[in-house]
This record gives sequence, structure tokens and C-alpha cells, in this order.
Amino acid sequence: MRHLLILLSFCFLVASCRHTSPHDKMLLFHADSLMETHPDCALTLLKHITDSKCLSSSDHALYALLMSQAFEKCYIFIKSDSLIRIATKYYGNRNPVRAGYAWFYLARVDGNCSNAEGRASALLKAQTYAAESNNHKLLGLIYSDKAREYLSQRQLDSMRQYYRLAYSTFQADSDRRNSVVAFFNVGVSYYLNSKFDSALVYFRIVEKEAVPIHEEALTSSIQRLMGVSYAFQKNYPKALFHARQSTLISDVYDYSKWYIFAMVYNQTGQLDSARFYLKKCQNPHEMAPDYDRLWQENYEKEGNFRMALYYSKKVVAAKDSLNQLSLKESFAGLEKKYNYQLISTENDKLMSKNQRQMNFILMGLLAFLSFIIFFLLFFLNKKRKELLQQQIITTQEKEKATLLEQQLQMKEMLRKKIDTFKQTALLPQKAMKESDNARQLEDALNNIDAYYKHISSRLKNQFSCLTHTEIRIVLLILVGFTSSQIAKLLCSSENTINVHRVSIHKKMKIEGKTDLIDFLFRF
Repeated sequence: MRHLLILLSFCFLVASCRHTSPHDKMLLFHADSLMETHPDCALTLLKHITDSKCLSSSDHALYALLMSQAFEKCYIFIKSDSLIRIATKYYGNRNPVRAGYAWFYLARVDGNCSNAEGRASALLKAQTYAAESNNHKLLGLIYSDKAREYLSQRQLDSMRQYYRLAYSTFQADSDRRNSVVAFFNVGVSYYLNSKFDSALVYFRIVEKEAVPIHEEALTSSIQRLMGVSYAFQKNYPKALFHARQSTLISDVYDYSKWYIFAMVYNQTGQLDSARFYLKKCQNPHEMAPDYDRLWQENYEKEGNFRMALYYSKKVVAAKDSLNQLSLKESFAGLEKKYNYQLISTENDKLMSKNQRQMNFILMGLLAFLSFIIFFLLFFLNKKRKELLQQQIITTQEKEKATLLEQQLQMKEMLRKKIDTFKQTALLPQKAMKESDNARQLEDALNNIDAYYKHISSRLKNQFSCLTHTEIRIVLLILVGFTSSQIAKLLCSSENTINVHRVSIHKKMKIEGKTDLIDFLFRF
């Protein structure tokens, strides 16, 4: 059983180790590079990847993100979030830019599914990653979508604020097309707030800025809204002019253009012409309440109150239908809730991190204290040894001092004996035995030798040719005896002593001008 489990685990590991083929790797690379300029080509390349499940985890996540991007850019609105959630699950903290785009396109998918709360939540999550990565393009897209959320709730000041943020962010990214669109939508916010003069200021600027972009849908939208703004200002010639311009440029948003014509003709009393253009609006989309209201006004002016009542009910129904697609709570409130949850999560992480840091600090302090204690014990032990060594040295120094004092005392005693000998040796004395005189002389010589640090032994070692008599003469010379005095002490003649002195000079190789006593003192 155990071997079977091991075998199954091994097979599972082998199966889970997916590897992307070089061909699929190349397709992903080219699709990623073409996504911004040619999303249709990128989608075609991605469709050539026959089995995305065979891709590695990272490439599978990239495939899911690129497919979601390609669908969105090619206006293929998918309503399943299973694909894009592969990317949101994988990237997480691995790649903030990719993670931000994954959550952004999840917000778009939730929007396609009419999941307003899910869309708002994903959008806020995407903003967190975009801010972390400081990606201007992604931040601009998120600000634009947040502005649309506020538009859906008729919070026009917030809408305007986020479109301005989107404009400045796209400007920082040098994205001219999206900058113009964001700037245009700032004007739309004034238009929706019935500030038509301000709206027209923005529209005129955007009209010039949009020329180099060569995007018909954008230019048509600018002309269309300029026409509506002039219509509300009751400048009907200009309103009709811009409405016609919009129609000539593009057939996108035709329902809105027909609405402009209908509104102008309705206000100028040309009710049949107004109804003609209203009938051309097959699907008024988000303009359904205004469209039905225009029908109501048309029938009221005609006096057909039954039909006017019918369309007034449709106005209410259309508003209710649009309201169901909006958030159940304000986007600002949801953002505050999301930020609060984010701050709470970050706070919990911070508290956990602080706790770990505190534990680390405490462990560090404990280790530091242990080191200090060890160091102090080591230092005290070292000091104790040093004190013991110092005591030994002090004792030795005392012994040396005592010995030195004894030596000095001994030397002083020898000096006194030598002085006494010098004072008494040559004085007339009573007759003494020859042996006593010899012993007294020998004692004196021993004292002189000891006083001068046993110079006789040192001389004998260095000048082995010196005789015993010559050594004795040297000792007597050291204490200041003259040749005649030495001759008397040694019972010899002065000439003999002088001969010995010459011999000593030769044997000790003393130069003629060098005094023997100086040489002996230096020796």
C-alpha cells in the first residue's frame, strides 16, 4: 500500500509539471507585443494555442490575461470570469502590473455580467496593484472606469475628479488618445450637470486635439455632444450642424444623433419630423429614459395624452431598469469599505510583523545580555588572573628589592672593608706572622673581587693568559694602590710590579695611551 501511494504521488507530480512548447511560447510573446496596436491579430495568434492546459503555470496565467484583453479590445464581451480568474489567482504578489491588469479585466467581465458590486470590488483591487507598480497606463484606465461607476450613480463631481486624474495620468504616460478621451469626458461631466457653457469649452478644445488621432467614433461623439449642448442652449442651427457633422463622420451611436434631430424638431414645433427621427432610434440604450420622455413631450404638444401617459410610464420603467444595473450602495461608500478592509488587513499584517520584530528584538536583547554576562565573567576572570599575576610580580619585585638592598648593604660593607684595608694595609704594624698577613691580604683581595662583581673570574675567562699574580695586581690597582704600594703588599720590588703591569697591558691588548684603571672600570 505504501509503495502504491508513493507511485501515485510521483505520477501526480509528473502530471503537474507542465511545460510550454517553444511554439506556444513564441505565440504568447508575439500576442503580447501586438496587443496594444493590433488586438485582432493578437487574438488570432492566441487561438492557435490549441491546449492552454498544457502551458506552464506562468504561461497559462499570461494566456488567460491576454485572451481577456484581446476579447475586450475586439468588443467580444464574455460573461464568464473563469478564464481571467486564472490570472488573478496566479499573479497575486508575483507581478503587480500583471496582477493589476488581471483584476482590471475581471472588473470588465463583472460589468458584462451586470455584477456591479463585483465590478467595483475588482476595480478597487486593481487600483491597489496599479498604485504599487506605479503603472500610469493602468492607473489611467482604472480612474476612467471608476469615473464611469460614479457616472452610473449620477455622482458627477466624483466622475469629473476621476476623469481629471485619468487625464493627468495618461499625460504622464504620453498616451495621447486616452488623454483626449479623458479630457472629453471631463466636458461630458459638465454637460450632464447642465453646465453647457463649460462643457462646450472642453468640447471645442477636444475637437482640435482629436484631429491627429483620426478616430471617427471619438470625433463623431464630440460633434454629437456639441450638438446636444447647443440644442439645450436653444441654438438650433448649430445643434443641427454638429448633429449632421456627427452623422457624416460615423454611423456609431446613430440612436443618439437621431435623438438630437428629434429634440431640435420637437422644440421648434416640427412634431412630425421629430417623430420621424425618434422612430429611427431602434435601441436608445442608456438614453431610454430621455428617449421615452421626448416621446411623452411630443404627444403632449400634439394633445395625445393617452400616448403621453403611456410613455411617461415607460420613462419610469426605463429608470428602474437602469437603476437595477447600478450599485446597491454608493461607489464612494464601497471604496471606503474596501479601504477600511484593506487597512484592517494591513494593520493585522503590521501587528503580526511588529510582534515578530518584538520577538526578534527580545531574542536579540537576551543574546546581547548573555554576551554581556559572558564578557563580564570573562573580564572578571581575566582581571582575577591579572591581579594574581600582579601579586606574584609584586612579591617578586619585593624580593628583588630586598635582595638588591642586601646586595647594596653587602657592597657598602665590602666598600668599608676595602677602605679600612687601604687605610691600614701600609701603616706600620706590629710584627705578625707571615701567614696572618697573607690571610689578611687574601681577604682584602676577595672583598675587592666581590665589590667589583667578581672581576677576577671575568678577566680569567676573557684573558686566560693572565697569571694569578697579575690578577691580584689588577685588583689592587682597581682600589687605587700604586706600584710601590703593591710591591710592598706583595713583598716584591717596584720594578717587578711595573714589569707585571706592562705584561698585563700586552695580554689585555690595551693601547699605550689608554689608562689601565679606565679600562678595568669599563670592563
